[in-house]
Amino acid sequence: MKLSDCIFSEKDIEQLQNYRDRQKDTKLKLRFTAILSVAYNADGIEAAIGHTAKIFGKHTETIKNWLQKYLNEGIEKLNFFNYKPKQSYLNRHQINQVIIFVTYENPSAVKEVKNYIKEKFSINYCTEAVRQLLIKNRLKVIRPKTVPGNPPSPEEQKKRWKSIIR
Repeated sequence: MKLSDCIFSEKDIEQLQNYRDRQKDTKLKLRFTAILSVAYNADGIEAAIGHTAKIFGKHTETIKNWLQKYLNEGIEKLNFFNYKPKQSYLNRHQINQVIIFVTYENPSAVKEVKNYIKEKFSINYCTEAVRQLLIKNRLKVIRPKTVPGNPPSPEEQKKRWKSIIR
């Protein structure tokens, strides 16, 4: 159905009001209130969408999408969110390789893990995402202990770390 052909009956408005009043989630309540605002506006559908978008601080396309969903699929489709969770760019096998790298190489900074992921898998993560990935897998980047004076070389640090693991 085209938005320009949209006409709200008294029954539609009453049904929207009932859904709005029974809604506990404020974001969903906002949807019903915005559609009611369009329904009550007598200036024409396009002007009503523009006014509603300004009043509620939403983009006009968002209001149009809500109206299209309401008109095409019914009021029940507006009553819940249909979001898909974002999946990790790395698959489980690649994450395991990162875990092994962190466990045996003991990088001193998250940037080293980030660079490893970029070089090995050609995936560019931000530093915070790498840190979250390590925390999610119960790892944290351990900085080698610094000794006053001359710090141990990376080879000595690796030997020390391998002796601690065994």
